[in-house]
Amino acid sequence: MEYQKKYEMILINPYAGVNFDIPNLGLTYAATILNCKIIDLNTKPRPKNRYLKIKSDIIGISVQSRTYSQAKQIAQKYKKKYPGAKVKSVSGIINVQCCYPYIEFEDKIEINIPFSDQLPFPDYQLLDSFIIFQKNWNKGRWDYPIMTSQGCPYQCIYCVSRNTRYLTRSPENCYEELKIAKEKWDIKSFSILDDCFNVDKKRVVKFCELIRNLKLSWSCANGLRADRFDEELAQLLKDSGCSHISFGIESIDDDVLNIIKKGETSVDIERAVLIAKKYFKSVNGFFIIGLPGSSFEKDLKSLIWAKKIGINAHFSYYVPFDKGMQYDYLFYGENAKPVADTYSKHLQKKIYKMTYSMRPHKISLIEKILKKIKGLIR
Repeated sequence: MEYQKKYEMILINPYAGVNFDIPNLGLTYAATILNCKIIDLNTKPRPKNRYLKIKSDIIGISVQSRTYSQAKQIAQKYKKKYPGAKVKSVSGIINVQCCYPYIEFEDKIEINIPFSDQLPFPDYQLLDSFIIFQKNWNKGRWDYPIMTSQGCPYQCIYCVSRNTRYLTRSPENCYEELKIAKEKWDIKSFSILDDCFNVDKKRVVKFCELIRNLKLSWSCANGLRADRFDEELAQLLKDSGCSHISFGIESIDDDVLNIIKKGETSVDIERAVLIAKKYFKSVNGFFIIGLPGSSFEKDLKSLIWAKKIGINAHFSYYVPFDKGMQYDYLFYGENAKPVADTYSKHLQKKIYKMTYSMRPHKISLIEKILKKIKGLIR
């Protein structure tokens, strides 16, 4: 809060190249607390240098591993035009979003409020891209995002969330945010962005009971744990308006699952998927190419299994964050490339290309639309 009193400040969300339909939650929470505007270069990429038209004592840049170079370029350009400005990273509140960790510059703005009911509800009107989000929320094309918890108590070696403390908001607090968003912005649907939504079954049950009356369609966009999924939970999710769920499967090979410390077996995964298919028309599985202990044959086995059992399979590349931070790598999306040396990168690309038809294409379409209308969105 000290920054808000002493300085005029703007916050910047760099262009990431993916997830145009998901606002930067960590940055939005920070903006809400600090009461300042966000220049959102991801959902509204044009004009790309518009932040240079705003003179500010401080600019705070949200830096995720995938936007590290973009953030550094923004900092350099701003300092060149405004030498007296202080350029800082923005961190705290949320450590990981959409599987990518937030990282820091040496000089930083850190919001030391725990992820809990103490947080204000994120004010998305502070984003200069808000009108884009609102229109798509109104028409039901995009889901309103909400995090009800962050972090994960499990220790899967491929996931940066394993190093973050598991923190939650109460079901009542989450319900109130969604209720206000429906009344204020006329949202038609929402999506849970938690690292692992079904860690605590009692909490999920209470959440479902509360949000049922909102009559909103919703989805579990991030992967649920298969070993904590059962018939009772499936029925509760469906009855409360959930229409789409995803599982973090990673691999269907038991040796790989053991090496990555998944804590699940292929039997656990298949059981959960078969239950989900009875209740939901849309069931997704997230898989990772090139995990430790894997091979072209094992990844191909996962792909064949996904097609046989009849789920949407989204394959991404393994990025070994456990061996040091990997900057600027996209492990899903149109510009993703293999990083790990588990087996031939050529063969990893082959698996990725084979799953092209199973990946959602709305993001690349959105990017094309935004490019076409770049001169109209101001």
